[in-house]
Amino acid sequence: MAYTSIHTIRATVSAAIAYITNGDKTVNGVYVSSYACRADSAGASEDFRAVRGTGTGRTQILAYHMIQSFAPGEVTPEQAMQIGEELCDRYLKGDYQYVIAVHHDKSHLHCHVIFNNTNLYNGLSFTTEHNQGRRTERAWAELREISDEICAEHGISVIEPIGKGVSHYENEMKKEGKSWKDKLRSMLREIISYSKSFEEFLKNCTDSGIEYVYTSQNKVKLKFKLSGEGQQRFTRADTLGDEFEPSAITETIETAQKKAAAEEAMEKFLAARRARQQAELALLNRISAKPAEPTPTPTTTTNPTVAEPTAPKPIESKAPEKKEDPWKAIRGMGRADEIIADLESGGVMSFSELSGFFFNTPHSDDHTTELADLRKKFTAIDTLIEKMKHRDELEPVYKEYQGKSGWSQSRFKKKNSATIEDYEQTVKYIREHIKKYAVDGKPPTMLDLLEKSNKLKSKWNRLNVEHTAFLTKRETAKKYVRQVRQYINEQQMKREREKYRQKKLTQQRKKDTLE
Repeated sequence: MAYTSIHTIRATVSAAIAYITNGDKTVNGVYVSSYACRADSAGASEDFRAVRGTGTGRTQILAYHMIQSFAPGEVTPEQAMQIGEELCDRYLKGDYQYVIAVHHDKSHLHCHVIFNNTNLYNGLSFTTEHNQGRRTERAWAELREISDEICAEHGISVIEPIGKGVSHYENEMKKEGKSWKDKLRSMLREIISYSKSFEEFLKNCTDSGIEYVYTSQNKVKLKFKLSGEGQQRFTRADTLGDEFEPSAITETIETAQKKAAAEEAMEKFLAARRARQQAELALLNRISAKPAEPTPTPTTTTNPTVAEPTAPKPIESKAPEKKEDPWKAIRGMGRADEIIADLESGGVMSFSELSGFFFNTPHSDDHTTELADLRKKFTAIDTLIEKMKHRDELEPVYKEYQGKSGWSQSRFKKKNSATIEDYEQTVKYIREHIKKYAVDGKPPTMLDLLEKSNKLKSKWNRLNVEHTAFLTKRETAKKYVRQVRQYINEQQMKREREKYRQKKLTQQRKKDTLE
């Protein structure tokens, strides 16, 4: 089974090629190939540009991005590359430059092909030759037909035609009851997950066939539209959900970047610490190792005339294995037992765990930033809920005010001016702040907001348990970190001095022997 799709590229051809040839997705470029151009992003885009210069220059389309996806486990990367190249040969007929790459970073293999919009030989555009007039679906339909033929030849299942203008993927989405908005949300979440900045996110949207309008100075800052998916108008980011607002996207990307950097720093620190501890342990074992003393053999006098009864041979029993002392490294320091007892009462259960507080490095249980962010979010929602409750309390008075007219209304307003003004200000606040929680343009109910707030509080409570335990450990560890580090350094220096002394003694013995 193979799904196909094709969409235009109107900018950043080099970025699109860089994405499909990414080494992490193509086994360091093993599954990358090209036709009539270089296979790297800079070289290929330059070669595309040279051929594009032979055309008329009237079209805004620079290239096309073609995708062929296979069901999980149906083909190998080599087979996917072979099928993809056959598809390019039959579909493009050798008239257009292309770069092809097989991605294996998902559960299913898929081919990406980016080909030039300008014919190598006559300078005409692919758009002119394949999508003239009203036949805008010809290129897509022809691509599907050729792909199905090749799949059938290779014994891969194909999808029966499902109607004019409807892609395989769209049909499957409809069967599952999903809309193009669901697809758009899914694609945006995936793009956010691998983007390293908001600017890169926008570029990746273009490369993935998502058109956008971003105007930072406007009230509605960001809009999206799926290319070639039947979506006629742009959709506001806030109607898809608050997670797709520019500020939320930026925050998500920055949080992911910080987390990745912290994890990398922590991994490097832990690796260095493990190596250091292993070296220290090996050195300690070599210094403290002593040759085993021979067991003395008891001498007994036997009487040959008297046969002594033989005692039953005792059953040998293995002594229980001793567990390694987690505090072995500091057992020799002054007040060791007292210090260890205090550390364990604070949750620090080993020297290894204590050494994690030696330096100011990120800790996996330190949720300071995340807890503050969660509190900010659910506090804003709780404030909005309180405003909605307050509005409901004032509403009867305001409705009564609206039901009056003329002199009667003026007199009522004068008498209840504070309540009426309070109601209007409350409604204004709600209108301004409820937009970010809307889904598909529908404002949430008070129950929806309460559910969202409770979920955030539940997550906050869960993280706070870990964070509180971490703070206790950190405060307990701080009391002894300097003292323990000093002891460890002294022991290390002592071992080094002893090692140096032994080396000198050995050299002196050799010298004495020679003399």
